[in-house]
Amino acid sequence: MINNKKVLAIIPARGGSKGVPRKNIKLLAGKPLIFYTINEAKKSKYIDKVVVSTEDAEIKKVALSCGAEVIDRPQELAEDLATTPDTMIHVVETLEKKEQYKPDWTILLQITTPFRTVEDIDKALELMDKGK
Repeated sequence: MINNKKVLAIIPARGGSKGVPRKNIKLLAGKPLIFYTINEAKKSKYIDKVVVSTEDAEIKKVALSCGAEVIDRPQELAEDLATTPDTMIHVVETLEKKEQYKPDWTILLQITTPFRTVEDIDKALELMDKGK
């Protein structure tokens, strides 16, 4: 944790991608695309909770097998017009209600950036902590 802050990583993973169907679990170098984001987030020295938000049963199964927690996303937050901020708010409110977990910071990690490293994530959080 940075200065004893609770840091939540939110990974949105909608099942109904229009551009590349099922992209979140398509294989890249033999592993599902979602694996890379979950794996790097779990390595962070600052992130204490890694949560995938999805409405899709197959994505949920893969995310759990990769070591993430999963929050079931309501269908209305999985439609084309649903926003990422609304999805993030849903995750935070669900965790607070079900687990009394309230993060100090949240970090959004998109699955479509598979080459982002834990060093990138931690450096971004350090810069944020310094007000940059």
